[in-house]
Amino acid sequence: MASRAQRRSEAIGAGGAAAKAGGGRALPMALRLLVIVALFLVVADTVVAALRLVQSAPPPVAAGKADLDRAARDARLDAGLIAAIDRLSRAPDEPLDAIELALKVTKPAAKGAAVAKSDDVEAVVGSAAGAQWLAAVKLARQSHQARWSGTLNGPLLYTAMAAPGGRALGRYVVFASEPPAAISQAPAPAIGETRRIGDNLFSLLAPIAIGLLLMLVLARQTRHSREAMQGRIDAERRFRLAVEAARCGVWEWRLDDDTLYMSDVMGAMLGWGGGGVANGDEVIARVAPEHQTRVRQALRDAQAQGGFDVSFHVPVSARGAAWLDVRGQGFGIGENGYASIIGVALDVTDERAAELRAQRAEQRLQYAIESASEAFVLWNRAGRLVMCNQNYRSFFALEPRLVKPGAQHHLVQKVVELAIKTRETVTPGGPRQVETMDGRWLHISERRTADGGLVMTAADITALKTQENALRRNEEALQHAVVKLEENAAQLAELAAQHQAQTVRAEAANQAKSEFLANMSHELRTPLNAINGFSEMMFEEMFGPLGDKRNKGYAADILSSGQHLLALINDILDMSKIEAGKMTLHAEPVVVTEVVEDAMRLIRNRADAAGLTLLVDVMPDPPMVEADYRAIKQVMLNLLSNAVKFTLRGGKITITVDRAIAGDEPERLKVSITDTGIGIADVDLARLARPFEQIESQQAKTQQGTGLGLALTKSLVELHGGALEIKSKPGVGTTVSFTLPTKRGGGQIPVATARSAAA
Repeated sequence: MASRAQRRSEAIGAGGAAAKAGGGRALPMALRLLVIVALFLVVADTVVAALRLVQSAPPPVAAGKADLDRAARDARLDAGLIAAIDRLSRAPDEPLDAIELALKVTKPAAKGAAVAKSDDVEAVVGSAAGAQWLAAVKLARQSHQARWSGTLNGPLLYTAMAAPGGRALGRYVVFASEPPAAISQAPAPAIGETRRIGDNLFSLLAPIAIGLLLMLVLARQTRHSREAMQGRIDAERRFRLAVEAARCGVWEWRLDDDTLYMSDVMGAMLGWGGGGVANGDEVIARVAPEHQTRVRQALRDAQAQGGFDVSFHVPVSARGAAWLDVRGQGFGIGENGYASIIGVALDVTDERAAELRAQRAEQRLQYAIESASEAFVLWNRAGRLVMCNQNYRSFFALEPRLVKPGAQHHLVQKVVELAIKTRETVTPGGPRQVETMDGRWLHISERRTADGGLVMTAADITALKTQENALRRNEEALQHAVVKLEENAAQLAELAAQHQAQTVRAEAANQAKSEFLANMSHELRTPLNAINGFSEMMFEEMFGPLGDKRNKGYAADILSSGQHLLALINDILDMSKIEAGKMTLHAEPVVVTEVVEDAMRLIRNRADAAGLTLLVDVMPDPPMVEADYRAIKQVMLNLLSNAVKFTLRGGKITITVDRAIAGDEPERLKVSITDTGIGIADVDLARLARPFEQIESQQAKTQQGTGLGLALTKSLVELHGGALEIKSKPGVGTTVSFTLPTKRGGGQIPVATARSAAA
């Protein structure tokens, strides 16, 4: 596919050829008029003059062929000049490539080409021996023409055009070619022979011969004129088809009156839908506002220097919105420089969009490379740096100025080698591991790209190396430990046997303790029940007065001590059952308010005697829980007894029943007992709920008890799947709360083992 510059060159070349062909119409038309006039003026006495006139006139066929050859040659030269200038505008530092391309376009019209200034020849190609390039540039500058053609003292014809930058920089593209061949003329017949023919045929054949000859000339000239006209029409059609196929708009901007003449494609690009003539301000108004100043400045530069090259955005065009790449060259001399600029315009919207997508893709790639934890560097096939990330610079302590794009691989590699302390090759020719001077370990991998480049990645494996060394040390320590274990195998076996024996004895002792407690509790309960019963009868004076009032007091003390001793025995027995895993609870629907009322009835007399106030705050319609009624009642009594014990006279005890907020857990009911007693310090809260734990010391005890109440309460609550919580502040009071799930699935409540229940 031809490049855009080549398409523009071919289009302009075809247009130039068409113009030349059109200019060639003047000669055949003059000959036809001459023949028609000669037919009316033919007389017998002008035979010799008419023959001389016909013989002296240039052959029409030869003249037409020479004009066409000259037009084709000029078109090739113009196409080559435009191709070279287009290439130089895109790559000013590559003049040799520009004129090599131009010479290919002009062959065989040009023998050689050069890019030169007034005092220097930058590049020369071709076989134009003895070409005077500097002299040609000098004459082109003095002519003040956009395109100059002329000869020097030699056999070559020079054609020059100002390159981008214009005459201000003195840079020109020059072609050297052979001069166009002179139009050959048919040799005139001898005068004597003509006179003889005239004398012999004057009387009869002269008028007829002259008329036939003139008619033949007229017919041939008419035919050649039609062929030239058809050629011009064909050239114009090819030019139009080429321009339309390439979506290339042709335009001429006349700077003196600020008028733009544009083709149909150019008008469609600017949003008019077709070609025509427009004022410069109207054209500028079609350009995006942010580009209007730049277009005007480019026009002023083109008027002064000749070259016009600008890209701008058209918000409203045939495609809705388009980017145009417009280039042209000044010609003609005006008051302030060039009078007009003629050029072409290409719709580069798709190219712009592709470039934008490529830029965004490159930015995403650059961001991805910079975000990678590994070091990354890419070299091209020539050993030049293409790109690298920050990790590559930091891993090898490379300065930013050293790793700029284009840096040589061997120079950067020397600095990289200085940053490496130790090398370990994993596989020959494959990845390798190195240690840098700062103690970092890197795993380096290199591979070739499809175009012969080189990609290197380096991952930081310092942590893996550290872990590997630690594993190696641990392995050594483990081997040493294995040796020690093997040495102590006999001792361990002996200790295991001793431990087994101790375990058997401990289990036997525990079993004996449980049996002892069960038996002793039974043996103690029988006399205690008798003591409590008879002391209660004596205290109530069921069989009459006891006499002295002190006897009644003694009976009350006996009853109180017996009941206290019986409660302790019951607590010890229950705790023993729980530890042994033999406590069985029977689940049934329990209304907590009923449990609270029963406990309140049993504890109210003690509270009144201690001068305390009992309050109850129960939620409306509390849900029933599946629990062991006796166990929950014992929990309530234990907690209320503790509250009464440690609350001073005038204090208050509040019982609260409400739902517990448990998130996604099943619904739970929360019961809280809050008192205004002496409170508990934070350091003592951790010791509560342990068996036989008491906050008061034995020497300073003010209340009786074994310390089993809270431990037994906590165990019973946990056996129900609940939880016990204690919050207290010295001098303020204590709140003991426990939660119970409302659903347990029915039947007997599973009992945990001794250790889990008492934990």
